[in-house]
Order: sequence, then C-alpha cells, then structure tokens
Amino acid sequence: MRGRQGAHVALTKNTKKQLINIAVLLVLIGITLIILFTSNRELNFGSIWEFLRQSRPLYLVLAFACMLIGIACEGISLRIIARKLGYKCKMVSAMAYSCADIYYSALTPSASGGQPASAYYMIKDGIDGGGTSFILIFNLIAYTFAIFVVAALGFILRPAMFLGFEFFVKFLVIIGLVIQALLLGFFIACMCWSNGLRKAGNGIISLLTRMKIIKNTEKWRNKLDGAIDKYHAGFVMIRKHKSVFFWALIFNIAQRVVRLLIPAFVCYSVNPDISFWEVIAMEAYVTIGYNSIPIPGGVGAFEYMYMNVYSVGFEASFILASMMVTRTISYYLSMVVSGAYTLTYHGIQMRKKKVEQPQAEGIGESGISPTESVLGEEGAQTQFLPDGERQTELSVKEESTQKQSSIDGEGDSVSQTELSGEAESTQKQNSIDGEEDVNALTEHSGDEKVGSTDGERQDVGNKL
Repeated sequence: MRGRQGAHVALTKNTKKQLINIAVLLVLIGITLIILFTSNRELNFGSIWEFLRQSRPLYLVLAFACMLIGIACEGISLRIIARKLGYKCKMVSAMAYSCADIYYSALTPSASGGQPASAYYMIKDGIDGGGTSFILIFNLIAYTFAIFVVAALGFILRPAMFLGFEFFVKFLVIIGLVIQALLLGFFIACMCWSNGLRKAGNGIISLLTRMKIIKNTEKWRNKLDGAIDKYHAGFVMIRKHKSVFFWALIFNIAQRVVRLLIPAFVCYSVNPDISFWEVIAMEAYVTIGYNSIPIPGGVGAFEYMYMNVYSVGFEASFILASMMVTRTISYYLSMVVSGAYTLTYHGIQMRKKKVEQPQAEGIGESGISPTESVLGEEGAQTQFLPDGERQTELSVKEESTQKQSSIDGEGDSVSQTELSGEAESTQKQNSIDGEEDVNALTEHSGDEKVGSTDGERQDVGNKL
C-alpha cells in the first residue's frame, strides 16, 4: 500500500514538473512573439500568409520530411548501439526513445530532460541500467562531435560571413564553440587521462569550497567520480566497437545536416535564386549560437540569432516570414510529432503492463534488474560486454547450472534406487511374516478340529 502511495506521489511530482516546464515554455513563446510582432512592422499574419502563398509546396514538404528524417536518424543511431550490445531493440521502440529525447529536450533548459526520458523507456523495455547509460553516453558523444562538425561547416563554407556579424552574435557563436570544445575535451580526458582529470577536478572543488561557493564537498566529488567513471567506461567500449561509433557518428551528423536543410528548403521555396550553401552556412552559425543559451528549446535565442545572421543576405520582411515558417516546422511541429509518438508509445506500454501485472509486481518486489536476475552478483562486471562476450558468459553459467542439475539428478536417482531396495526388502519380510501367520492360523484351526473330535467322543461315552 505504501509503495503504491509513493508511486502516486512520485508521479504527481513528475506531472507538476512537466506542467511547470510547459508553462515556462509557453510564457517564453508568448514573450518572443509579442516582441517580434510589436518591434517589426513587417511581421504580421498577412505577411506570413503571403510567404506561404508564394512558396512552392514541394519544397515545404521536403522541409517537413527533413524534420521527420532528423527524428529517425537519432532512432537508428540508438538502435545500432543497443543491438551491438546484445539488446533486442525494434525500430518502433528506437523511434520512441528518439521522440522522448526530442520532446523533453524541447521542454527543458539545456535539453536536460531528453536523456532521462529516453532512459525511462529503455528500462521499461527491459534494457538494464548499465546498458541504458552506455547507449545514451555513446550517442551523446557522437552528437557532440556532430555539433562540432556543423559549427566547422559554417566556417568552412562562409568564413568571411562571421566577420560581418554584430558583436553579441559573434560572442554567442564563440561561446557555443567553446562549450562544445570543452565537452569534447572532457570526453577525451576521461578516455586518456582519467586519473589526472580526477585530480584536477578535485582540486577545483577544493578551491571552490575554500571560496565558499560549494558547501557539500563530498556530493560534488561523488558526482565528478561518477561522471569520469561513466564516460571512461564508454570510451573503453568505443575502442572495442569502433565501427559502431562510426555509424552512430554518421547518423548524428546526418541528423544535424537535415536540420540545416529545413530553412534552406523554406527559403528556396520562395526564392530559387538564393545560394543553397549560403543558407546552410547561416543556419550552422545560428545553431551553434543559440545552443549556447540554456533556455527551453532556445526560444528567443533562436529568433535573435536567425534575424541577425540572415540579415547579411536577405531583407527584413523575407527574414521574418521565413523564420516563422522554419521555426514552425523545425520546432513546433517537431515537438507535436515527437510528443504524439511518445504519448502513443507510453499508452501501449501501460496496457502491456496491466496485462503482465503479476509478473511485473514480482520483479518490482524483488528489486532485481533483468541483468542481475540472470548474472547474479557478477552482473555489473558483464553488463558492458558486447553481445558475443555476453552470450559466452551466459553459456558458461548455463552449462555449469546444467551440470549441477545433472549431478543433482544422478543423486536423486541413487536415492530412488536405495529407496526401491528398501521397499523390496520390506515387501519380502512382510511376505515371510504373512506365511508364518498363515501357518499359525492353520495349526490353530487343527487344534480346534482335534478339540471338536474329543468333545464328540465324550458325548458318545455319556450316552452309552
């Protein structure tokens, strides 16, 4: 009863948190739209409708298709990693993990809610906690590399364009590059210099503690150790599965590239004379710039970057209308599609849970994960093994179990044989006892007959 009440309370807290995130997002969207419509006379619903009327529908459909392909690319990447680890992962489930990541990333600051949402559905589908962590770490590293590639793409295609930006736009682009570079540096340090990174991190924590910026020192040290160990284990697996990382990187780069194609197709639908590569370079600068600001969905930051970056080559009226159409496809429709898919998948999972309620309750009460139930205490040591090594470990354990069962079976057979011998001996003894009883009964019957004869003789004597 207490467990159910605790789950209900946790669900209520989670629901409240989601509602708060949605409310904050709606407020940010409202403020952004008010600022855009009041500060730009060229932007109104009439200008947006005119833009759509002049556009060629085929290219708008291609822009929408790019949004869907972007969702699918992340799902394919997660599926490749999961299957290489030996987990069964259908494309339907992989798409749910991708949609959950995109939907909750759009609602939370710095996209912090995306990975926990994906992890929730992975664990619900039977992937243990260790495997789930590794899959997400693997994909995160590939995604970070992909963002860095996109940033480099802007400088490669149009390096002189960066010099024409305003100071604050340049600042945001540089900050975005620095953040991505620090993340990559952290990942590489975890792989190659984990001990040195640990010492440096602990030194920084000690310094911040002396400055009274950090109070709970042990808490931050534990977080640092956990992060370093987690990413170091991820890089160990990357070394073993370089081909998997290659394909994960390819699909993450493809995801970012198709996202760049959305504004390119939107702009090209109205103005076919524009340079396709120029728009892609502009969007690359926009992407790296607004990702540096920890706001849910980059609302407000995206609009600011778009208007200032695209002002290098387009008029204000065209920029505003194309921005609204691009944002609708790349963000709002993406959030609607991913949210609807996630909700549908969640409903299906809940129905399955009701059908499998007795089994689910048994697992929940024991508190043992699927990996631990199979591998026991050594589960933590083999949960990061690739599928071949994992199967070998399981085969050895199963063979040992079978041998033990065979030995137990032989012991049972010997015991049954001994019992059968004892039963046979008992039956023989009972048979002998039975024969003696019969003989005694026969002798008793003879005595009765003799007594009967003597009695008859005595009667005859009396008569005479």
